[in-house]
Amino acid sequence: MTAVAFGVQGSGPLVGGAPAPEHYRRIAEAAEAAGFDSLWAGDHIAFHHPLLDITVALATFAAVTERIRLGAGVLLLPLRAPALVAREFASLDYLSRGRVILGVGVGGEHPADFEAVGVPIRERGARTNESMRSLRELFPSQAPAPAQPGGPPLWVGGRSEAAIRRAGRLGDGWMPIWVSPERFAEGVAQLEGKTAAVVLPALIGGTTEEARLYLSRRYATEFSSHAVDRYCVVGSPAECAERTAAYVEAGAQHIVFHPAIEPGGLHEQVERLAEVAHAAAR
Repeated sequence: MTAVAFGVQGSGPLVGGAPAPEHYRRIAEAAEAAGFDSLWAGDHIAFHHPLLDITVALATFAAVTERIRLGAGVLLLPLRAPALVAREFASLDYLSRGRVILGVGVGGEHPADFEAVGVPIRERGARTNESMRSLRELFPSQAPAPAQPGGPPLWVGGRSEAAIRRAGRLGDGWMPIWVSPERFAEGVAQLEGKTAAVVLPALIGGTTEEARLYLSRRYATEFSSHAVDRYCVVGSPAECAERTAAYVEAGAQHIVFHPAIEPGGLHEQVERLAEVAHAAAR
């Protein structure tokens, strides 16, 4: 699109129920046609809403697109053996001709994820650090090899100081969610040349209350209007473009929109978000 890259989530929790399988193909094609730079899928092992497996979603996106980058946003790394992650994402990078971004996070907000695979939640930080180091060693040894030398870039999710340090020491980028432009700028200042990305829940043409109700259902927790106004992109196209531009000014190099809407309204939101992205980057 522009010097600032923009992405959109195409696979996440299915708050309104599972759509027809062709939904994912249509969303991927629409995101690429609209000019988005990246297309993302979310991850949980045991969640309170249906969710397509992250590698299946990204493989589907890869099969029906040619240009758009494919992002894991974010893979809960401590829940998986690094050898398995290396094989899956090296294969995906190979098949997509080098279009993969591997966002990783420690998780912990949903203990059921850890219970499902028998991983102690208290070990999530150490396991993530160890796995990131292992992936650096494992990616070059995969066959077929990933198209990107050294494997897909590792972007670290999370807004904590620990996440920022992890991004600086072990990652190639930082990709938080639930941060204000001011807090994001503070984190960017600590990155020392790493990619600065941010995830923004968004509802173009909607109200704060509509976004609040959706997010409360999606995360099974009560969101406040204040949280929506502080961390999300909601309102008229002009208001959303202004809000998005604040993150560009704060140092965002890659902005990923998470549409705060059920699957049935996602296609329209993709088109409207593309317009906002163009306006915000001017």
